[in-house]
Amino acid sequence: MFLTSLTQWAANIGDLSRDYRVYAIDVMGQPSKSIPDQPIQSREDYVAWLSEVLDALDIKSTNLVGASFGGWLTLNYAIGAPERVNKIVPLSPAGGFLPLVKQFYVRGMLNTLFRRRFAMDSFVRWTAYDENLRDPSTRLVMYCIADQMYLGTRYFRMQAGVPPDVFSDEELRGIQVPTLLLIGQQEVIYDPEGALERASRLIPNFEGELVPRASHEMTISQHEIVDRRVLEFLKR
Repeated sequence: MFLTSLTQWAANIGDLSRDYRVYAIDVMGQPSKSIPDQPIQSREDYVAWLSEVLDALDIKSTNLVGASFGGWLTLNYAIGAPERVNKIVPLSPAGGFLPLVKQFYVRGMLNTLFRRRFAMDSFVRWTAYDENLRDPSTRLVMYCIADQMYLGTRYFRMQAGVPPDVFSDEELRGIQVPTLLLIGQQEVIYDPEGALERASRLIPNFEGELVPRASHEMTISQHEIVDRRVLEFLKR
């Protein structure tokens, strides 16, 4: 997820790690303890960075699961280094299939300009399906994410990076690895049905669905549904 860390996987790591060795990786250039010695300036740079991480872990090929910005990075890696990937699972990816709505950029700009906690809280609440915030465990993780995003905008010197843009038809047709796409049915940063339709039309080895009663916080508020579906897909 953009501007935060592996904290976002707090609700999922127990289920996913029962049968798999899981590496939850902070994205280079985002707020974390890793400071890049060379700025990431292209999609290819992201591919090279993740390949170096896998090399250091002595992993020749792997399954990739990514949420939000990580979902976009997962698709980008499957396009750029398909030989390193077994299966991919983008979860509510931020971009890739459709442009993000204007409200996303307006709210992001306000947080960058004013850097106030209430503005970040408002942004995080906007991305979530409101009813799910009544659940204490969901609210706790979302509060931690909002806190990290606020501190990241206030104290972390963000590098330019690469925005999560839309992949071309040709690029999506080139994703040959088995792909599972899950998107919250109430997703607000783009049209979820339109994104699912474009993905199913272009990606050859594809399956996907909308997760009910969820927006961009899907992996947290509906983690039981998401985890079960991901594990079914990976084990098949």
